[in-house]
Amino acid sequence: MKWSYCRCSTNADKQDLSRQIRYAKKHGVEDKNIFKEFASGSKEDRVELNRLLLIIEKSTAPSKSLYFSSVDRATRSIKQLISLIEWAKKNKVRLVFGDFVIDCRGTLSALTEGQLLMLGLVAELNRLIIVENVNDGLITAREQGRIGGQPKLTKERIYKKNPDFAKYYIEYKNKRINKKELSRLCCVCRNTITNWIQLIETQS
Repeated sequence: MKWSYCRCSTNADKQDLSRQIRYAKKHGVEDKNIFKEFASGSKEDRVELNRLLLIIEKSTAPSKSLYFSSVDRATRSIKQLISLIEWAKKNKVRLVFGDFVIDCRGTLSALTEGQLLMLGLVAELNRLIIVENVNDGLITAREQGRIGGQPKLTKERIYKKNPDFAKYYIEYKNKRINKKELSRLCCVCRNTITNWIQLIETQS
């Protein structure tokens, strides 16, 4: 059985998952087994990734493969990457990162595991560089009298940012789905969903 995880850090308006989805389908992953999420690669508690890993754990398929278009789509944290490898060993899962295959169904060579960790280190360093550049830009903007940051969040901005929320919020209000299901359908964490609901109900 094959699964794939597709991730981008920001919302669908700013980043596109289509390349990752094409990669998954190219490797024979069915639509129903492609899990999509908009969340930081350094975040540990990701709704769709956690759900996917649990589904794979419970699967009785004789062979299990999990596809990521690259290491940084899985995580930008060495600590999380090590945890993912240990999880794959425990559950006998073949991990595929782009063209790099790490078969955890058997004994891993130290070289293979080391190569993957090096890729993870590069992903984490890239994240730190991006964060540092953003912070430097904000400091420079403040020194020049400009104020950085996001515009105030409104109901309209939420709907534009996540069109699925606009669609499924009605289902939630009519009690056809609960908050957990709303969170999953919108690919955002429970805390964000709670904040959005409170904001919309306050503005309404």
